[in-house]
Amino acid sequence: MTLIRDFAVIFVCLLMGKAIAAVLPFAFPASIIGLLLLFALLSSNLVRLEWVQAGGQLILRHMALLFIPVAAGLLSYADVLSKGLGFILLAAVTGLVLILLAVGWLYQRLAS
Repeated sequence: MTLIRDFAVIFVCLLMGKAIAAVLPFAFPASIIGLLLLFALLSSNLVRLEWVQAGGQLILRHMALLFIPVAAGLLSYADVLSKGLGFILLAAVTGLVLILLAVGWLYQRLAS
């Protein structure tokens, strides 16, 4: 019964995120809005952590299964991905280095 409640709270936040995304004048992922809404509700104690903890842990435990369809879909584009593999790796490494530099700089600014 607790899993039903947990999933219901998470699902309602997702639906509210979809409703908000539908009225926004620009494109924004509804799932991100739903997560931000759930975070705001948890932070303000309108939703207690016990109401979503078991369902959230179950979803996180089985998250790897959710990526199998994506990986299978990428296999059908292997030829396209292999042509641009250098650019993909360059973008990933450059992004990683920029993020590490930004976080390090921000940490140094906040620590001093």
